[in-house]
Amino acid sequence: MAQLIANERGRRSSRVLVSLALAVSGQKSDGSHVSGAAETILVNRHGAKIRSTVPLEPKMEVRVAMLAPYKWRVGQVVWADSGESEYGIELFRPENFWGIYFPPEDWELGVPAVTVVSSEANSGATQPRVMMQSEPSPTSSEPEPLHLPEGGTIAILRGIASNGLPFQERDLILPVGERDATMLIGPLVSLGSKLQVIFSKNCVEDATVTATSHSREYDRWRIWLNFSRVLLVAKQ
Repeated sequence: MAQLIANERGRRSSRVLVSLALAVSGQKSDGSHVSGAAETILVNRHGAKIRSTVPLEPKMEVRVAMLAPYKWRVGQVVWADSGESEYGIELFRPENFWGIYFPPEDWELGVPAVTVVSSEANSGATQPRVMMQSEPSPTSSEPEPLHLPEGGTIAILRGIASNGLPFQERDLILPVGERDATMLIGPLVSLGSKLQVIFSKNCVEDATVTATSHSREYDRWRIWLNFSRVLLVAKQ
């Protein structure tokens, strides 16, 4: 990370925009000790860009603590923007300290792609085309259908858990109705929560949680999601 660790030294791992509450502490070059609250802006396996309520300085060793659940690691300040109270922190040991899923840089998920079926494709005029985020329908205000594989596809779910913490989960999402799908995730989410479903880099959909059930077999939560788009299932 040096300007997020030197642009992550050639993008060593994926970056995720997420706000997590932190406590930071350390000793400055003049011998004074500082400690206070902070929050993440961007994270990766090697460190984070943070905003701190206490001033830090480059090359300063800091202790970074997550508050919920409590855990801490030691790192170093690699760049500082004191005017914006923003700092780049590099962990001494790269790891998934933040507890979230980091998507692959190439977004190669190894499953059939999700597409949008246009009205022309339905009439046989053209082939289904890949949906671009927020792309309007050329013929009506009704969103064009999502074309999902019959056996489901791998997707990333992003949102806020019931404990108020942001999360990202990657798993199989299965269509179960005209506008509904189901997915297994780790955190509990509240009914009515608005979540983002990321099928690919250019295919991001909003969905609402309509039901939840705990799976004893997998010790995870099965959730049901409702989409504004119709889900067309393609046989494999």
